[in-house]
Amino acid sequence: MQYPVLDPAKAMQNLQAKVYPFWDQYYAFFSTWYGGIIKNPGPLLSIPFDDHVVHRGDGVFEALKSVDRKVYLLDEHLERLIYSAEKIEIKLPFTKPQMAEIILQTLKVADQSETLVRVFLSRGPGGFTANPYDSVASQFYVIITKLSPPKIEKYTNGVRIGKSKIPVKAGFMPQIKSCNYLPNVLMKKESVDRNLEFTVNFDSEGYLAESATENIIILDQDDILTHPPLEKILKGTTMIRVFELAKKTGMKTNCRPISENDLIHAKEIMMTGTTFSLLPVVSYESKKISDGQVGDSAKTILKLIEADMNAGTTY
Repeated sequence: MQYPVLDPAKAMQNLQAKVYPFWDQYYAFFSTWYGGIIKNPGPLLSIPFDDHVVHRGDGVFEALKSVDRKVYLLDEHLERLIYSAEKIEIKLPFTKPQMAEIILQTLKVADQSETLVRVFLSRGPGGFTANPYDSVASQFYVIITKLSPPKIEKYTNGVRIGKSKIPVKAGFMPQIKSCNYLPNVLMKKESVDRNLEFTVNFDSEGYLAESATENIIILDQDDILTHPPLEKILKGTTMIRVFELAKKTGMKTNCRPISENDLIHAKEIMMTGTTFSLLPVVSYESKKISDGQVGDSAKTILKLIEADMNAGTTY
């Protein structure tokens, strides 16, 4: 088959003729490459193909949520974005206040009450080599999309998890929210293929790490809310906030290595993450956790997070 050679005008015409149903879930898009904000971007939701983030995964990102026109943990997410960028030496195109203002402006353009805010910082376009110095300049992208939390049954009945076969990321890589998420993708595929909500991995010493895009915490037999050490996992913004809120209620908290035996015999297991806040776990590898029911601590902490969202940044 002989394909036509398109001039830019015809290529744009073909692009704008495309219609996909999921585009209705993309409300607004900020791009330094375009130089502004596009409302309902549809076919214009794109970045240069030679951007290092595309062909090398060379970039960092964050996902935030807004509820009732309030952005939750905006400062914390931007702090982690900056930390991730500095660890892999991507130059920031804006200051933190400027990035916050861009996010809030893009949310205003989207004009939706509840959304997921996806923020990307890339090395930038320029050549297809592995050399980061070929890129012309770092780029900043913000896309406001539909927020799709789990069904209410996941909160009332709990979720099921299993053990992942995907190894923990090496060195300092787990601490960076990098766009190179192939191991995370494989973990998510693994959980879908096994008909589980999540799988969680363990390090070479047999200690608990994390899930594909979520943190995992336990309430141990001594009623201590515990998360794994931060050296081998991503420092989840929701997880850290959960522990801050729990301490305010007088709950005992700790950070220590968690074995598989600790997990199996925990009083409660919980998953934390931006989209769903906190989900109770009722089984691990088909073994019931405690009595297989949603625990009181999970219910209490979820209420604390829901109340805490009222203090978010208004747009």
